[in-house]
Amino acid sequence: MLALLTALLVQDAPVVQPFEVQGFRTTQTITIEAPRGEVWEVATGDVSPWWDHTWSGNPAELVIEPRAGGHFYERFEPGGADGMIHADIIFVDAPSTLRMDGPLGLIERSYDLLISWSLEEVDADTTGFTVELAMHGEIDAELAGVVHGVWTHFIAGRLKTYVEGGCHLVPEEPCAAFDG
Repeated sequence: MLALLTALLVQDAPVVQPFEVQGFRTTQTITIEAPRGEVWEVATGDVSPWWDHTWSGNPAELVIEPRAGGHFYERFEPGGADGMIHADIIFVDAPSTLRMDGPLGLIERSYDLLISWSLEEVDADTTGFTVELAMHGEIDAELAGVVHGVWTHFIAGRLKTYVEGGCHLVPEEPCAAFDG
């Protein structure tokens, strides 16, 4: 009986594909010509006007909830149940610090990504926006470069452009600052 049980367990044994655990850290600071509170308000809440990488392509909602236990989520249809949690919000000290933990759309690999935002007043009308990334798991140098580059795009290319172009003052209109 023991031999039969052992044979059945071996027959149904899962295929194990090990991977090498790797990691990286990166930090970048972008200067945004706007008061810290204003940058915080635009960087959290409804981020769909400036965040341009989504799972669905045209989400009904794209929101970063700036509260402990909140989420960065994308809802596919208005009022629908289908969607995606890009990250969990694990720490908030508004308007200076936000930490998120989650895949941010990269769901085909096994890894952990911690994103920390620090907003510091350079002066009354200027904010230093620092993004710190710490990632470990099934990653390689190519993915690390992509993740770093995408965050440069989000903050320097999109958020900064959106705020400094005054687009946040008329969020219902297309942002002309992205046309250049």
